[in-house]
This record gives sequence, structure tokens and C-alpha cells, in this order.
Amino acid sequence: MRIKILSLLLALILIALVACTEGGDDKSKDQSATSESSSAATSDSGSSEAESSEEDPFEDGLPDVNYGGREYTILQRTEFKYEFTSESASEKVETLISERNRKVEQRFGVTIKTIEQDGIWGKHVDFMTYVRNTIAGGNADYDVISGYAAIMPSLISEDKFINWYELDEFINFEKPWWSQDFVDELTINGRLYLLSGDLFLTFWDSMQCIFFNKTLADAYLINDLYDTVIAGEWTFEKMFQIIKDTHVESTDPDERIYGYATFLTTQIDVYQDAFDIPVTEKNSEGKPEYRINQQRTYDALEMLYDLIVDTPYTMVCKDEQGNDNTVKFFGEGRSLFAPLALADGATLQNYDTEYGILPMPKFNKEQDDYHSTCRDSYSVLAIPTTSADNLEFIGIITEGLCVESSRSVVPEYYTLVLKERYTKDEESIQMIDIIRKGILCNFGYLYSYTLDWPAHQLNVCINNKNSNFASTWETNESKFEANLNDAIAYYFDE
Repeated sequence: MRIKILSLLLALILIALVACTEGGDDKSKDQSATSESSSAATSDSGSSEAESSEEDPFEDGLPDVNYGGREYTILQRTEFKYEFTSESASEKVETLISERNRKVEQRFGVTIKTIEQDGIWGKHVDFMTYVRNTIAGGNADYDVISGYAAIMPSLISEDKFINWYELDEFINFEKPWWSQDFVDELTINGRLYLLSGDLFLTFWDSMQCIFFNKTLADAYLINDLYDTVIAGEWTFEKMFQIIKDTHVESTDPDERIYGYATFLTTQIDVYQDAFDIPVTEKNSEGKPEYRINQQRTYDALEMLYDLIVDTPYTMVCKDEQGNDNTVKFFGEGRSLFAPLALADGATLQNYDTEYGILPMPKFNKEQDDYHSTCRDSYSVLAIPTTSADNLEFIGIITEGLCVESSRSVVPEYYTLVLKERYTKDEESIQMIDIIRKGILCNFGYLYSYTLDWPAHQLNVCINNKNSNFASTWETNESKFEANLNDAIAYYFDE
């Protein structure tokens, strides 16, 4: 299963910023900026001529209604307030979000309002407890919830959310401003409790990729990395060979330059998607089944073990408190490569290191495309059961917000904020397009927290310095299977 997420992006770039686009995107279904339709106009003499007309790719079919200033309230995580409010670390994002909200407010006669609760990792339990308690108490004074993608599934089987398909008169799930693969993957037995699409900017910031130190690459005479990617030959073997070839022994740990710097959490998880290894796949009945325990996973573990565990080439970056400090280490010029999220580029602007961006490497040359995933902290949308009487209102305003995000926010954010803010290297901008094209997602990965971490067993093996994935999986298999069956059973309850 895979997300080819936010498939309207190329259409938007072609419409709003033609000069900034890169070209085709098969994962995005290669939407064209305009579509031509011919209509035959028959004259009195019986002759006809074809007339082409441009169709509006943002036509949403929503009714012309005015709610007289009614509030549309979103419960959101404080740390990602920039997705819905005009308070942002970036003046550009602030302007984009403010203008989007204003247009929707004027169109439907509403006021966009937010309620904030801390919700990053470490605060996620408090956020979910707040959601659980306010819904159970019947005092949830919000219409929708914008929450942590990896955590929100844990409330689905508690019967706290409404099926989005109850709003299908207004939410058009087939429109490209909604993530088509997310909808397909999270829909089971006609039920969909979480939704993601162009409404959320956290998705873009969360895309994972390989950063490389351009100064070190030049010193090592590695000047063909971009060409290697374009040729389809950027593989794990290629990256590892470069790391080994450029390794220089040093007796001073404070001066030592490493080939690879990483932390041992999502930086390990991303290789499952990079290597096209699904955690789950749907069977003929549409039910997800585990697929991760396979030979390709065993090979992936061996590859990562060689790179990360007991090797002179890699620095596992953590500070005295055990927190991830890979960005700092890489920013100080201490490693050639580092797997980071695209948003880390903003922090790297505080360092002198000149960097470039590459997609995650392929498993091997036979793999067709480059793939990656997003850090699972991006936002997804849910409707609390306390909103059952407001579904028409929620459907119209939610669809309107997502459409307007597609029209006016995403192209600007992608080209002017995301690309230019993180790198001015034209080749790296091209790489970002390739990364976006290959983003994957998986039901089993999104549900991993809820299922007691089946999608993170590769990570567990690396952290425990255990090179036997099969035995690790088999130790927990019965628990994982039971948890998955329980989760899926909710979708089939009458």
C-alpha cells in the first residue's frame, strides 16, 4: 500500500507557478493544469465546430450557502498551529493561511476558529486524553480534530469518530486535493475515520530524504550524485560504497568526519518505504494482512546492520539526554550523509554547511522508483461523534478549506516557501520533486502505535543490535496478529 499523496500538486504548480514546475508525476496521476472538452455547436445549416473550454480543476460543486458568521472550530496541536491560524514562524506561511481562511470565511459566511492543545510526541497522551474525555463528556466544543497521524488511529475502535463517508455528499474523496492513496488505504468496509490532503502543510515538512554535505562531496571528488539519481542508479549499495571509499581514520573523536550520521528512530523506519517493503497489504476481502516478515526485510536489516551497527563509518547522534542531535552534527560539517526530514533544512540555515538533497536510495537497481515516507507526526482530520448533528456544515467547510488550500496555499508553499527556504540549489529542487513523487504510506505503519509497534521491528532490531528479523517478529507475531484482527473487526461491526 502506498500513498501517492496530494496528487493535485503538479496541476497547481502548472497553473499558479508554471515557471517553477518540474514535469510529470506518475504518483500524482500527472494531473494537467487544464483539461479541454469539445462541444459540438450545430448551426442552422447543419455544420458544427468544436469549441474547447477550460475546466476549473478546483470546481468543488459545493452549494452556495451563507452561515451568518457561524464558527467552524478545529481542535489542533499547538506545535503545528501554522496549519490553521495566521500565527507562524514564517511570514510567508502566515500570509498564505490567513488569506485561505479569509476566502473560505467570505464564501460561506463562517469564522474559522481553533482550540489548541499540546500534542507532539511526549504530549500525545495528554492530547488524546483531552479528546477522549471531551467526547465522552459530550462537551467537545470543536467540530473537527487535527491530530497526530500515528496516534489518532488509537481512538477509532473506541467509537469516538464519525465515518467520513457519511459526508460524501459534500466531501469528494476522488478529487485530487484529498490524498487518494490515504483514502484508499484507510478505507475498510466502506468506513473511513481519518482524512488527509492538501489541507495539511505538515505533510510537506515531514518528507524524509538524504542530505549531503556539498563541501565534503567536492573534497572527495564526488560530483555526480544528482546524475546518479537521474540515471536511476542511486542505490543503497552505491551510497554505502561512497561512504566506505571516503572513510578516513582519525584518532581525535572531536575532529572525526563520518560518512553517515543518523538517529535510530524514524531514520530507520524510512528504509522500509525506501526499499518498497509494505508492513501490511489488503487481501482479496479488503482486509490488511502483515507482509513485513519476508526475505526483502531480512536483506534490508543486513544492509542497515552493516552500515549502522559496530561500524566506523556511522555516527549515531544523540545528546547527553539521549535526544536526536543529527541536524546539529551534520550542520557542523561532521558527516557526508544524513537521513533527515525536509523541514530540517530550515534549521540547517543556521549553520555554515552547504548541503544538497537526494531521495532515499533504492533497495537495488531493479527497484523501479525512488520511495520515501513522511515522519508520522503529520496531521490527519477526524470528526468527533459529538458533531453528529453538524455533518452538512462540517462537510461543506472542510471541503472548502481543502479546495482553497489546493488552489492558493500548496503551490506557493511548495515552490516559494519549502523549496527556496530550504535550498537554493536547483538540482536539489529537482530532487525534492522526485522525493514527493515517491512518497508512500501504509496502513500497518499508520496503525503501528495502536497495534503495539509491528511496523517498527526493523528499528527494534537495529537498536538491540539483533540481526535476526524473523526471530524478532515470530516472538511477537501472535500479539501483532491479534491486535490487527481486533482493529479490523471494528470496521465490520454492525
